[in-house]
Amino acid sequence: MGAALPAQLTAIEFAPQPGPQAALVGCPIEDVFFGGARGGGKTYGMLLDWLDHALTYGNFATGVFFRRVAKNLEEVIQEAHRIFPHFGGKWRKADMTYVFVSGPAKGARLKFRHLDSVEDANAYQGHAYTWICFEEMTQWGDPTPIDMLRATLRSAYGVPCVFRATGNPGGAGHNWIKARYISPAPRGFKIIVDADTGERRVFIPSKLDDNRKLMDADPRYEARLRGLGTPTLVRAWRHGDWDIVAGGFFDDLWSEEKHVLRPFELPKTWTFRRSFDWGFAKPSSLGMYAISDGNQPRIPGRQLPFFPRGSIIRIGELYTVQKEKTGIVKPNAGLRWSNERLGEEIAEISKGRYWSGCVADPSIFTEDGGPSIFSQIKGGARRKGHALKMSEADNTRVAGWSKCRTMMEAARDGDREVPGFWAFENCVEFIRTVPVLQMDKKKPDDIDTDAEDHAADEWRYLLMTEKQGAGVGRVAVKGH
Repeated sequence: MGAALPAQLTAIEFAPQPGPQAALVGCPIEDVFFGGARGGGKTYGMLLDWLDHALTYGNFATGVFFRRVAKNLEEVIQEAHRIFPHFGGKWRKADMTYVFVSGPAKGARLKFRHLDSVEDANAYQGHAYTWICFEEMTQWGDPTPIDMLRATLRSAYGVPCVFRATGNPGGAGHNWIKARYISPAPRGFKIIVDADTGERRVFIPSKLDDNRKLMDADPRYEARLRGLGTPTLVRAWRHGDWDIVAGGFFDDLWSEEKHVLRPFELPKTWTFRRSFDWGFAKPSSLGMYAISDGNQPRIPGRQLPFFPRGSIIRIGELYTVQKEKTGIVKPNAGLRWSNERLGEEIAEISKGRYWSGCVADPSIFTEDGGPSIFSQIKGGARRKGHALKMSEADNTRVAGWSKCRTMMEAARDGDREVPGFWAFENCVEFIRTVPVLQMDKKKPDDIDTDAEDHAADEWRYLLMTEKQGAGVGRVAVKGH
């Protein structure tokens, strides 16, 4: 995979290194995610890939290199200054663009831009590019602005248009990037064909060991990576392990071995409640929970944790996330069900058990010139014979996350006094999304709201409206 290296690159010191960089430069696959560990030579590789594109297509090559924060472009541009002038590149600082004025790449243009949101992406309507790169793509918790820019990949001159991206494990976008590029082929170098669009994509893993120039020039860099602190960070940043999260809000507490349980029969004396977070373009999440009254389940042949009074187990869920034809999740993309359809589905999944109500985001009860979202959902449930009742949840964020952490910690440590939290293994969307959530960089006691946080939000609603340690009942909330 990867074209023969152009003579213009091999003739001087700016050739890609053997291995992943060489596989990247000139790779014919339309969509490439490159990286996976710190020190893997991602920026250098991407600049060489653009250069190969510019040398091949000259005046017909137009590119744009994105970072989420403008300041982070400084080092990228410095690296470009070392390379591009040797190939006829001239820097135009006023519009942050490299224009190639001589040689085989004459006429090619590469812009350096920052892009944060959907609003930023809207400004690119009508643009046309043949090469786009998003560096450190895991910094985007929502892929929407990135996918909007894909629509600008077009050429009236027959130039093959390509999308490039880099990133390490962790960050707000960890989950959707892992689902799109890593999970289908964890070892990389395997072409993945999108079942819906037919577009080809590939993950090219690049680690510190592949960057011999850095290893030789800075032999202490590896030791500094090992000294980052937690084993989790080391595995993520040194070894590119996508099965863990670096810097996650819960990564110091979450243990799949401790928190995830194989389903078992629950005591009939426990209370069963639901919690709901609404979405349309994004997923809706209905969590179904069992709350301990102190009676311990007894399952022959199984040793279960002790569940103090007030402990909570997530036993089921309805999560409206899109999937490809192959079954691969499209993270944070909702099914766009009507509210009536949503009510019908809630009614179906709720059959067979008595539920002590449901708490939900207060915003769904707002009547803005017409029936509220809740009224429409309730109507759908009624058609299925289910009298759905919901109460406005306490939507306090920081205190809510603190309670989530406290209960997660109690379960991890096997505390027999403090109520804990567990999830049945069938709650796959909770297990997929919650452990990888990142903290808000501007507000470390909160979660980054750009991430796929819908299951986490409704979990928080439930915990905030349950009396601490009561196991039954709830604080006074407005019912509907």
